[in-house]
Amino acid sequence: MAATDLHARDTLDKRLVEAGDHQQLLADYFHAVRERCFLWLRHQDEANEAAQQVFERLLKELRSGKTYRVPFRIVVWNVTEWTLRGFHRGAKHDASLPEGSEPPAPDEAAAWEERYDLELLLAELPEGQREVARHRYLDGLEPGEIAGKLGIDRNAVYQRLFNAHRTLAERLSA
Repeated sequence: MAATDLHARDTLDKRLVEAGDHQQLLADYFHAVRERCFLWLRHQDEANEAAQQVFERLLKELRSGKTYRVPFRIVVWNVTEWTLRGFHRGAKHDASLPEGSEPPAPDEAAAWEERYDLELLLAELPEGQREVARHRYLDGLEPGEIAGKLGIDRNAVYQRLFNAHRTLAERLSA
């Protein structure tokens, strides 16, 4: 909403509160509160129950003469949020995936081919870069683990990986 729309909404709300027209005041928020409750809870009956609790609380406060230091629209949204926190979100409706939509089983041959292709790429690297890249990408070791295994500084691992990446990028772009 634009600032002028909000100002007009706040002015109208203030006039309705002062006139004691609580019914019209709450009716102006009915659809928005109910929609928010439905989006939060995902179930029509629970959403209606939550919205009813919101409006009962607001009506009780208005009838008791409670005044607010913030615009009434903010009070409405705060009461709605507080009420919804007391409800558990409903589960999404049960639905099964369509036939044949299950992911395919892992292809062991494809995995072997990918590993073999990677080994061929790494074989072209200089010794230090190849050793670090193999541990990182084929064995899945972290840089600290590689440093410990090879007896080198962690920074040396990062430098060798950087150089390996640069070397491979140059070869692959050629």
